[in-house]
Amino acid sequence: MLIERGDQVTAFVRATTDRSKLEGVPVDYVVGDAMKADEVAAALEGQQFDVMFETVQVWPGTEASYTQMYENFVPWAKRLGIKQFISIGGGCGENPREDCPLSPPLYELSQDMNRSEHILRDSGVPYTIIRVGVLIPSNPFHPDADKRSGTSYMTTDLTKFGGVLRVDLNEQIVACIGAERCLNKTFIIDDPTIKPQVDHWICKRANEGPVVSGNVPACGPMPRVTEAQLRGSP
Repeated sequence: MLIERGDQVTAFVRATTDRSKLEGVPVDYVVGDAMKADEVAAALEGQQFDVMFETVQVWPGTEASYTQMYENFVPWAKRLGIKQFISIGGGCGENPREDCPLSPPLYELSQDMNRSEHILRDSGVPYTIIRVGVLIPSNPFHPDADKRSGTSYMTTDLTKFGGVLRVDLNEQIVACIGAERCLNKTFIIDDPTIKPQVDHWICKRANEGPVVSGNVPACGPMPRVTEAQLRGSP
């Protein structure tokens, strides 16, 4: 979508990253480990960018952390004069444990995300934070990954916990680039159309924790996104 807009896109990747997913797409690369400050510095020194996106997935129980990553990247965003740092995160923000529909390991990860958001907001770098509670489907190569409802919305009511289809999220992100309405704000993204899928996701997390495979009898299988839930094409 960015390239179709005419943007020049650079991806920050590790040396071991499989780039075949972007084969044929005119994307530039800088190489480094996001968790290592010296590699981030070496990759970004002398570069020029207008917008920086953070879309990294950190898993519970690993040594990687959002806090470390933001400590590595945000000072460089400021040094490079980034006009907008768009953070695609999740979790429950400042909400207490009892108001967060996440398993204990995912809630701890949510707190790590929260600390990283503070680093960004306190830096003076223009930012947009978009919290995604549930991304459906989470796998970008799933057959349903190109579906959209066209009914997602972003709210500054940070008590919410919502879900969104991948294409709808992409469209909301791109629409926020350079938009005054998005600068220096934190949003929750939600879509009432896919409430059955979001409710199912929450049910499974409550029963099994952060890593789920198969079906939970109390929850049943994940409902497929039906044509009745969709509007238009991506």
